Amino acid sequence: MPGSRALLVHPEEGSDRITSALGAAGFDVTTVNSATSAVAKVTTGEYDCIVSEYSLPGDDGLALAEAIEESDAQVPVVMFSAVEDEDVLEAAFESGVDEFLHKNGSASIDRLVTDVSTVCSAEGAPGAKQDISGHEPTAEEVSRAVSEAPVGVSLSDPELPDLPLVYVNDAWEEHTGYPVEEALGRNPRFLQGPGTDPETVERLSTAISEEEQITVEIRNYRRDGTPFWNELTVAPVYDTDGDVAHYVGFQNDVTDRKRAEQLAEERAEKLATERRALDRVLGRVNGLLSEISRILVESRDRETIAERVCEEIADEPGYKGGWIAEVSSATGRLDVTAASGVSVEADASFSLDETPREIGQAIETEEIQGCSAGSAPGGPLSPSAVGAPRFLVVPITYGHRRYGLLGIYSSEGNALDRRERKVCESVGKMIANGMHSVETTRILTTDRVVELQVAIRDRSFSLSRVADALDGPIEHLGTTRLDDDACELYLRVTDPTEDVSAVEALPFVESVRLVSETDDDVTIAVTATESPPLTRLAEYGGVVVEATADASSASLTIEAPPEQDVRGMLDVFRAEYDGVELRSRVERESRDRSLTEFAAAVDDRLTDRQRSALKTAELNGYFEWPRPVDGSEIAERMGITRQTFHQHLRAAERKLVEAYVDPRSRN
Repeated sequence: MPGSRALLVHPEEGSDRITSALGAAGFDVTTVNSATSAVAKVTTGEYDCIVSEYSLPGDDGLALAEAIEESDAQVPVVMFSAVEDEDVLEAAFESGVDEFLHKNGSASIDRLVTDVSTVCSAEGAPGAKQDISGHEPTAEEVSRAVSEAPVGVSLSDPELPDLPLVYVNDAWEEHTGYPVEEALGRNPRFLQGPGTDPETVERLSTAISEEEQITVEIRNYRRDGTPFWNELTVAPVYDTDGDVAHYVGFQNDVTDRKRAEQLAEERAEKLATERRALDRVLGRVNGLLSEISRILVESRDRETIAERVCEEIADEPGYKGGWIAEVSSATGRLDVTAASGVSVEADASFSLDETPREIGQAIETEEIQGCSAGSAPGGPLSPSAVGAPRFLVVPITYGHRRYGLLGIYSSEGNALDRRERKVCESVGKMIANGMHSVETTRILTTDRVVELQVAIRDRSFSLSRVADALDGPIEHLGTTRLDDDACELYLRVTDPTEDVSAVEALPFVESVRLVSETDDDVTIAVTATESPPLTRLAEYGGVVVEATADASSASLTIEAPPEQDVRGMLDVFRAEYDGVELRSRVERESRDRSLTEFAAAVDDRLTDRQRSALKTAELNGYFEWPRPVDGSEIAERMGITRQTFHQHLRAAERKLVEAYVDPRSRN
């Protein structure tokens, strides 16, 4: 009964299942592995029942039962064993065993739980043996008990051909749906159907022919065709002459339990599949991503990056190969720049109309796309064309800069699934970052540049709105990056005014502070929640070297490499403003390139606060002698303490000196 204490005496192997079953039924189970340990437990603790295997390490369950009986512990013993020796069974009851249950499949464990519950209940608890004379059931009572039993009971007559049924009880009819008149006279195999296991049927047939008891779980079918799982026990019943008089069958519908077991198995398999998939993805992360990171660090040009990345993808287990391609701005065709592992040549060119539609979708949405060989039409670059089960196309983009597409083909059916898309997406971002870094380095070290003069006649341009609020022209001196998309704009006002409240009222402005002031101009720092488009030019290889604005228009001077796409840079502004005009395009020798390199190197090392402190100090003449201002004044303008200002300034000065003395140093 639930809440009772049970002592399980069983070898370690196979005990977990019994412990779990008894525990699920509410028993407090203690497990030991030997008879000696069990006797010690019984003498020192109180148990409501002992469940023991016959075969124990160094002893057997009979000796344990005798020891328990001699100890006067008055604890019932249930023996649960696969041994079917009649001598052992007889000796067990002589030794004090109260119940002896044969192991025969999972169903016998359910029977064990029932028997243990019975012997532990108040009504079934063992006590002094009583005289039952005069209380023996009559044949009629036994017949009624069998007829009304909750389990299906049937009898087959071996003297008749094919062992037909000669008796079934009410529960048998209820389980199968067959009325008595349709069942009697037929061999029970009529309950079998297309889902019945032939091996189980063969085991039943063999046991019956050899006059052996057997318990199996077999898939049977009701009269209406509904399948159910039948826990069937068949045993011979002998007459007084020792001949088989009948075969008795006990039937129990265990469909619900089988479904639960099947669901548990399916869940376990699903978890195992998920684990294998996660292990595969982690392998990609540890292998592919680390190798591509190394490639990006070592490579110095985009062509080498593309070639080595494709080679690495082709070498990765589970991947067949890949390619990197760009969409030509002149022809609109997809031009392959590198390929490895697949039947696609570098320098090949394809019309987008003849490639898989996922390529066009990736270009349009700038999101990763994929398909399988069965779902994609044929044609160049399709998975079927290169003999691959799956295909992914990954955009290679950095901000608004498009560096092309990465195509990846699998060699295994389970590769490139939804989990690996995240890995491939990361690969695309890494490649874009690497190519942008290479391109930025080339911009900083090139000997020639293209100088663009761009006019923006749109009053909604952020610099023009600030100029309008200040009621005068402004000059853009530089930009300090902040978290997210925010930035700090340093602006010089040539017609100074002390009232900056109109600037603070602009929707994209968070705050305004005074940086420096002279008789002729005022420099302010405007903290903007959204960076103006000019800060995004770096994504296209452009650098703003000069910028001025008034309330109605702005003029920008932009430097870029000669081969850079000018249209892309202009589109940055045209996407947001009207009246964008390219006034001139001049190619010339680079000015102060070494200083630009040096400034870029220092800028990468500085934090936002250090950069702001250095810029504010310089604009206020802090580095002049005699100093027109001291640290307290600058700190006040920055909204920080004097001590904090000097900490940021000293850190910035140290990095500036280190960059000059030892350009290879890194902080």
